[in-house]
Amino acid sequence: MNDGKIDDHQQIPLEKNMSPHFGLMDETGMSREEALLMRAKLHWRAGVRRMRVKKIPAGLTTLYDALLSAMRWYILLNRRDDLGDDAGEQLENERYVFSLLRKAGVLDGSIDIHGIEVIVDRALMGDEVDREDQEKVLAQFGEILTRIGILPFDQLELPPEDPSTF
Repeated sequence: MNDGKIDDHQQIPLEKNMSPHFGLMDETGMSREEALLMRAKLHWRAGVRRMRVKKIPAGLTTLYDALLSAMRWYILLNRRDDLGDDAGEQLENERYVFSLLRKAGVLDGSIDIHGIEVIVDRALMGDEVDREDQEKVLAQFGEILTRIGILPFDQLELPPEDPSTF
């Protein structure tokens, strides 16, 4: 009987327009590192576009996804040994990912991760995010992605963007 609850094993179908990488990459044919790198780049491109067309909550969350994918990519390439025995679970733990990036010197006092999270959460809750905060988050995301080697990249190396993706 389905009472509207989702159990731990039930798949949640995603609509095509929810993910910037839907249909643009086949993760089954890629290494974890390759998939994270491609996802980071696709989400960066889509997040910037969404911000440009004033889809602020979607843009900020897409950029946050780009950031997490990029950080995970960096850790797998440079700090894999720090993940320990439960590497898969540790890599999905945002707090642990942030701590490894602090340890590596990527996240320092110039990057306000907590402030970024607060702004992204406000956008997700439907609160207004003023232009100054939007620019701050975009600049800090860009700085982190530059530090870890994702930005800049040639957008022509990516599959063409599907304009119907949100």
